[in-house]
Amino acid sequence: MIIVNGINSEIFKKILPKFLNKNKVIGIYNSSYTGPKNKNLFLFKKNKINFKKIDNLLKNQKKISFLNFATKRDEKLLINAKKSELNDVFKNNLVEPMELLKRFIPYMIKNKFGRIIFLSSSTAENGYPGNLGYSASKSALTGIIGTISKEYQNFNITCNILSLGYFETRMWKSLSTKSRSILLANTLLQKLCNPNVVYEMIKIIIKYNEINLSKVYLDGGNLFR
Repeated sequence: MIIVNGINSEIFKKILPKFLNKNKVIGIYNSSYTGPKNKNLFLFKKNKINFKKIDNLLKNQKKISFLNFATKRDEKLLINAKKSELNDVFKNNLVEPMELLKRFIPYMIKNKFGRIIFLSSSTAENGYPGNLGYSASKSALTGIIGTISKEYQNFNITCNILSLGYFETRMWKSLSTKSRSILLANTLLQKLCNPNVVYEMIKIIIKYNEINLSKVYLDGGNLFR
């Protein structure tokens, strides 16, 4: 069973059909779900989660993986940033995923199997103008995976980060042509990344418990990190 917080992620929706071929997927979304439907996909709105139903879905599952694709960006310089806006970014990117994990880790402990993967951004981790809360929350994931992986190391539970580069998304298209050219020029790949690399790496992390307490860069060699 794969649990995805932030299933409306543009990147994840592109690889979701691949997961649904062989897995049951619990998808948690914030507002309205706009992706594909499937008999193996069970959807829950974040502010109306029926945890009793989720418990019924999980009780007979032996291998559970939690993927956090939920992310919120701020787009203001520090001098213009409001406390409420920063709190909202931290709540979405850090606090709420931790609250969800508290519900699912007991199943992982019982099964002696769990995979926890957080999505990050290699550009944000190094700081980017106007993204103070986003950069801070993504940087904080390093400490989080260090803590979680060590707390549950005896239960075959791993915790890792996939640090992504530039993909074909609405956020990417919203940038000016000049900005996009500069960003891509500062990667070794010098073109947008293929979403399939995210799918393949998630499969590998789920399969091998040797990958733990790690940050894997899927960014085409981003020179900004």
